[in-house]
Amino acid sequence: MFALYKKNRDSGLSSYEFIEECHLFGCNSGFLPWLLGKRVPVGQNEPYAWHLPIESALDETGEYSGSVLIIDLEPNRHETNLSLYELVDIWGYSYAEWTPILFHLSGLFVDADPAVASREAFKVTDAERDEPIYEFLYVNGGVSGGVLRGPWTAPRASPTNAALLWPDTLRYFLQCIRQ
Repeated sequence: MFALYKKNRDSGLSSYEFIEECHLFGCNSGFLPWLLGKRVPVGQNEPYAWHLPIESALDETGEYSGSVLIIDLEPNRHETNLSLYELVDIWGYSYAEWTPILFHLSGLFVDADPAVASREAFKVTDAERDEPIYEFLYVNGGVSGGVLRGPWTAPRASPTNAALLWPDTLRYFLQCIRQ
C-alpha cells in the first residue's frame, strides 16, 4: 500500500502525519507517471534514463509541498507487523513499452512491533532509519516521442516481482555483473 504523508524535519527528527492512501502506478492516478510526465523533455525517445527525487518532485507541484510517499510493505499484517518505508528516489530506464525502475528507500520501521508507533502519526530520528535500501521492479509503460506511453502499471503480485536489497547485497550482485 502507498500513502501520502506530511513530513516535518527538525534537528535530526522527522515527524510524519498520514494524509491519504494513494496510487504510485497507473497512468490515470499514479504519482510516478504524473511526476515523471512533468519532467520528460519534449521529443525524448527511448531509451530514457531518468531520476525522480520524490520529496523535491512533490514540493515542485505546490499542491503536495512538504509531503512524502510511504510504502506500507505489510498492510495485511497491520496487527502483527509494522513495515514502513519512505520512498526517497526513483530511477528508471524507459523504453517505449516498459520501464525497469530502482527505488531508493529509507526504512522507518522494518518488521517492527506495531505497538511502537501508530501508522497515523509517528516520529523517526535519523539514527533510527535503516538506509539505504533498494528495490528493483518494472512497470508496463514507457517513454517515446516525449510522452509517456502505456498504462504505467506494475505487474500482478508474484514471488518474482521485486526484492529489497541492502547495500551489501547490492554490492555483491554488482560485483557478479562486473565479473
